[in-house]
Amino acid sequence: MSVALASSTEQPARRRAGRSSPKTFLALVDSALPDLAREVGRGLSPRLVDDAADFLRVSKAEIMAITEVKPASLSRWSREGQPLPMGESDRLARVARVTCLARQLLGSAEDAVQWLNTPVPALGNVRPLSLLTSDAGSRMVEDALARSAAGVLA
Repeated sequence: MSVALASSTEQPARRRAGRSSPKTFLALVDSALPDLAREVGRGLSPRLVDDAADFLRVSKAEIMAITEVKPASLSRWSREGQPLPMGESDRLARVARVTCLARQLLGSAEDAVQWLNTPVPALGNVRPLSLLTSDAGSRMVEDALARSAAGVLA
């Protein structure tokens, strides 16, 4: 599935955020890894921060903290029609990738969102979503998901 709409020859500073990224967080979650990598390289739309918060039923501030997006920067990128920089795009894509894994292993988006927002004993009684701030935390969440799907205490 190709979600890119921007030409690869466009200069990054001239691309419009709304033209280069999936329209919704769910589209990002559903992206194949090669498509996701391509979108991250192009920069994701700042609108996906709001959409991720809505989809995951958390505050925009929490998604911004997880992805290390500063409020003033997000406002500027949105106002100027610029995509998120690669680092912020990559962190938002990580949230989408783990959400996709949770949905696959738990059977539904609803179950995935609930699991990501509920403290898990195997993760020190913290919410899995709060661990997605780092690659190591994401791997912990992925491991807990795999153990949970396999029926091991998680």
